[in-house]
Parts: sequence; structure tokens; C-alpha cells
Amino acid sequence: MRAKKYLFSTLRENPHYADSISHKLMIRAGIIRQSSSGIYTWLPTGLRILKNIKKIIKSEMQKINALEVQMPMLQSENLWKLSDRKKTYGAELFKISDRKNNNFVLGPTHEEIITNLVRNELKSYKQLPLLLYQIQTKFRDEIRPRFGVIRSREFIMKDAYSFHISSLSLNKTYNLIKNVYKKIFLKMKLNFHIVEADSKTMGGVKSHEFQALSSNGEDSIALSTKSNYAANIQVATSKRKVEKHTLNHIAKKNFLKTLPEMSNKCFASNMNTIKTILVKPKKNTNYDFIAILLRGDHTINESKLSKIKIISYPVIFASKIEILKLTGTTENFIGPIGLNIPILADFSVISLKNFTIGSNVTGKYFNNMNWNVNLSFPKIFDIRNVLEGDISPDGIGKLKILKSIEIGHIFQLGEKYSKTMKAQVQDHTGYKKFLKMGCYGIGVTRTVAAIIEQNNDDKGIIWPISVAPFKIAIVPINLYASKIVQNESKSLYYLFKNNNISVLLDDRNERSGKMLSDIELIGIPYIVIISENLLKENKVECRNRSKNTKIIVSKDDIIALIQEEIKIS
Repeated sequence: MRAKKYLFSTLRENPHYADSISHKLMIRAGIIRQSSSGIYTWLPTGLRILKNIKKIIKSEMQKINALEVQMPMLQSENLWKLSDRKKTYGAELFKISDRKNNNFVLGPTHEEIITNLVRNELKSYKQLPLLLYQIQTKFRDEIRPRFGVIRSREFIMKDAYSFHISSLSLNKTYNLIKNVYKKIFLKMKLNFHIVEADSKTMGGVKSHEFQALSSNGEDSIALSTKSNYAANIQVATSKRKVEKHTLNHIAKKNFLKTLPEMSNKCFASNMNTIKTILVKPKKNTNYDFIAILLRGDHTINESKLSKIKIISYPVIFASKIEILKLTGTTENFIGPIGLNIPILADFSVISLKNFTIGSNVTGKYFNNMNWNVNLSFPKIFDIRNVLEGDISPDGIGKLKILKSIEIGHIFQLGEKYSKTMKAQVQDHTGYKKFLKMGCYGIGVTRTVAAIIEQNNDDKGIIWPISVAPFKIAIVPINLYASKIVQNESKSLYYLFKNNNISVLLDDRNERSGKMLSDIELIGIPYIVIISENLLKENKVECRNRSKNTKIIVSKDDIIALIQEEIKIS
């Protein structure tokens, strides 16, 4: 590609509206342009990167005989009603109607469509296992799009779906895909972890996420310092240290402590306090609220809490008005004593002695409280977020918590969709069985951002060779003042092209400094600089963007050098 015929859209300054490294650099390097909130146009440079990522994905999927399909973005709302996900997906589902008032959704994912397809196409277990995939645009009505393409309303995803007659077959494919995804992300030179995850609205019995480390990540993952334990913060647990409670060292009296003696801030962060949080139960229960007890320095984990049978999904917290009506005070002074509603507690509060709780009286707390003395033991659950330094649940090492970006997610869905949508085949005995199903996604556009988050410097992006928009850029010095530079630049350009090395010849009539800064900003891995002085010695300069090195080599050796670099990178 010649730069004069290419769309260079580089910017010198960071855009004021960009809020992450990747977002800033994608705008500055001319990879994307915002059309509206959370919606982007991908410019030629960005499209070349996307094509390279798709090429890696397709290559690895073909190796395991996955079959590519193309499903509609526009999906009948009836399918989402059939799967019962229209309600659980909630406001993130884009809904539209046609001129005949038929209702549709813009697909955020394709479990309904693919299950509807296979229930009409598959008849026998002999057709299984089946693995289908696509790479396609998805839509989610994000309440707050941010970080550029990390959290957007329109995005590209690679989604795959497998169908099986047995759980054993499903598990085999699940592990196969897990290894394939590892290969895909390693080819992109990403630093990532495979972690236990929450299946959320997807459902199913098992899931893992592929999390790329990033300080701008929306997710948090917990890793053991000494073992292989790794989990998303939503499901991460720690080793429980529930001591056998005795009455030793129990304070002889308890009393109301006034607000000046203990500020709200102190109460909310104190390890020896218990805060009470009111949430709503599922419908058709005999009570309006449930009290959740949590240690003062801990935070509630909504994902864990929502898995308790009597808790609403998603978790709904009591409003200020509802709290006042039930307790006569504000959320800062709620306590479990006198509440005639179910009380659930995190396991961490059970070991506390002489603790402080809210009194349901504004400005006052109960001090020196104890279990089996002042309060009965509540039902115990793991409902808190783990903390840095907690003991790993396997007892090996402590937990460290890192920020990350989810780039892939795989699920064992089991019969969740096949049962609701009646997807069955005959087994070897002639009886109909519901299909077992797996789902496997890669966020393609989000992966672009994750790569940039991990590969950048003060000059711009540093692309791994496998996904770079061009593998090499030729920057001629004084191109339009030197005939020899013109001839050699053109000759070398075609030499790279004939050797199937994607190359950009910067033949713009610009200062060399401007050309170099643009190429470095875009992140092209290798830069060959051609100057009249070097050509007199039959040499050129070759710069390695990732290593920030430069060498002078013979013009005749440059192709072999770049080919070797590409081979080992």
C-alpha cells in the first residue's frame, strides 16, 4: 500500500473524550472514529487489524473442523420469549418493530437462533457432535458505554456453539475450545489468565473467562500467589476462617454508642462492625425484605447473593424510603435486632466478638454485641467480595486482585436452551433426548483494545507482528529530491510485496520526522529507512518498534532479515 493512496487519519493530541489508553491511541492512530455514544466506524487501519485477528481465529477454528455459518443480526422477539431470556436480559436488549408491528431484537448473542436452527436440522445422534461458529456484529444497549470499544453498544464477536448427545462429549469439546482459545490469544502475544466465571444471563453449569491484564480493565480477577487458583471477583472465594464460638472474652455489658463517638465512615470500614443491608426477595414470598449482614470492611457480591434461592435476580436493594418505613432510620443505622424478616449473613461475621451493629435508632449503635448472647446465629453464606491478602480457597498462598479485560468466555450450557426450545434428537436406542450445548465467545473488537492496553509506549501503539495493519513500513528520506531514493524505495516496496509481506510505502510529501512519528503511532513493527547516504554503501536502516532498536544492514539482506524476524516473532 502506498501512503498517498491510503487514508492517514493520525492526530497529535489525545481526544478529550477518551478515557483509556487504548481509546486514546485508537483515535489518534486513525483506527476508529466515534459515530455516536458507544458506536464506532472502523477506518482502513482498524479494518486491517480486525481482518488479521479474524484470520487467526478462523485458522484455529478450521483446525478443529468447526463449521462457519452466518446468522441474522435481526432476531424474532418470539425466540427470546421462548427461551425466557427477554426478561432476564433486560434493558440491554435493543428492541425494534417492522411495518407490520412484528417485534424483533438486535442480537447481543445467538443462542436462540442457533438452537432454533439445529432443532430443525438435526434428527439423529449420528450427526453429533456438531460445532458451528460465526464472526459477526452484536448489539447491547449499554447504559454507560466507556473505554472506547471495551464497553460499546455495537461490537464484533466470534461466537461458537457445540451440540452433543452426552455430557462427556460436551466436556471434551469444552476443553478442546479452551486450548484453542489459548493458542489464539498467545498468537496475539496477550498476557491473559483463564479464570472461573459466573454464567450470568447465559445460564448453564460451568464457565471460564479469558481475562487480559489491564489497569483500565472493567473486571477484577483474584489469583493465588502460590497455586493455580484463578477466578473472576464475582465468583472468587477464600478459605473460610470460622472459629468455634465460645463465651470466653465476652464483654459483660453492651450499650448504645452515639454518633460522635463512632462516625459513619468509621463504622462502615471497621473490621469489628457488622453492617445490615436490606434487599428484596423473589416474588410470591411472605415478606418484603431480607436483611444481609456483612462485616464493616467488606462489600457485598451481588453475583453470589443472587444465587441464593430466595433473593431476587438481579439483586434489588431497598430504597431510602423503604428503609425508613421498615426501620424508622436511615441505611447508616440499620441493625438486625428487632427486624421481623429473614436474616442472612456472610460467613466472615460469625467469628466476630464484642462487635458493633446498627440500633435502628438514628445516631446510635449497639456496642459489645455477641452471638448467642444478644443475637441468634443467622443462616450463613459466602456473599462478600474477596479482599487482597485473603487466603486462597485451596489453602495455598494468598489472593492478589488484578484489573483485567474479558476477551473470551466459554460456557457449558447443558440443556438450558434445548429444553425450553424443544431441541431433541434420537439416541442409539431410538428415544428422543435433549441436546447438550456449549457456547464459546471471543470479543474481537474488545481484543484489539486489550492488545493496545498491553503494547504501547510514549510514541504510540506497538503491534505484535501477527495483528499489525502492516508488517513493515518504508520511510524514504528526501523522496522527491533524490532519484536513487525513489528508485530503491519503489524496488524494495515491490520486493516485499512479492514475498507476501504486507508493506506500507510512505510516499507522502512530508517531513521525515512527521512520517516516522505517524508510523510509530500506528505501531507498525518494522521500519526501513532509506536515505541517499546509506544507499551509497548499499545499506538501509531497519528499526524494530517493539525492541526500540535500529541496525544498519545491507539492502540485499533486508528481506531475509524481516522474514526471519516474522518467523520467530
